[in-house]
Amino acid sequence: MAKKTNRPPSRIEGIIDDVIGKNPHSRGIITAFKPLLLVRERLTGELKLQPADYSRIDGDKLRRGIPCIEQTPFFSKDDPWDRIGLAVLYAIREGFPALAEDAAKLGKKIDAAEIRLFDAFENYPASAEAAADRWAGEADLKPQAVSLMLSAAARIVLQARSNGIGGHIEGMGWDRGTCPVCGAHPTISVIREKITQRWLHCSRCGHEWRFTRMLCPDCGKESPSGIDYFYVDDRKQDTAFTCDSCKRYLITLNHVSDLGDTDRDVTAMGLVHLDLIMQGKGFAPMTRCEWNTF
Repeated sequence: MAKKTNRPPSRIEGIIDDVIGKNPHSRGIITAFKPLLLVRERLTGELKLQPADYSRIDGDKLRRGIPCIEQTPFFSKDDPWDRIGLAVLYAIREGFPALAEDAAKLGKKIDAAEIRLFDAFENYPASAEAAADRWAGEADLKPQAVSLMLSAAARIVLQARSNGIGGHIEGMGWDRGTCPVCGAHPTISVIREKITQRWLHCSRCGHEWRFTRMLCPDCGKESPSGIDYFYVDDRKQDTAFTCDSCKRYLITLNHVSDLGDTDRDVTAMGLVHLDLIMQGKGFAPMTRCEWNTF
């Protein structure tokens, strides 16, 4: 008889089951990322990181397009990098069998102090790209394994350290299509049912910010000319915003109720068929991430 555990139900597991139920074609990709999503949920709840110094965030700089990460540090040498890296690598081994051997090698190098993860975050994101290339070349590793480890670790630290930042920077006048926290482009947008405003979601740090519905977040093209929404089989809630000017698309949820628990990344993975269709039509994603690059 199986032994009962007192482990509380995972929030993200319930969301995953719900999204797969609505989009069964996405089971494979969501199942692969599930261990990473669980590690993120656990560590962002457990880690007691010193919050970013919000007093250094200047509203005038934000209005000029300088994101928070360029105004105050979000990565610290004292963060528990080994713990984060090893947990992420275990999840990669579980979810991505083709990368399991490379993840195991990376774990051994972290244990032996041959790799210091903070080296990838001293001048982020340029330092992460350089470290991924260097470590993959020196240890004969698949670049995808190193990049996946670094992006997952970055998300955990950024999300844990920026908790509550939305209330601090709200009203400071950020009007860009890139994230005010980390400067990345969005992976999904939401048009809410009760307040018909568009909110953009950043997969790099998890922040959401409000952006006008009239402009393309990538090139600033104004609707209606050259801007459209694509959907499949009358599922008008699940769409892809498209811009003919920059040939970019952005997965978009239309008229979404504010009720219910969601995770934007899981939702985006559930709509990966739209990524395949739009890229087949010659559009590129607003930003490339782990699950929309084919």
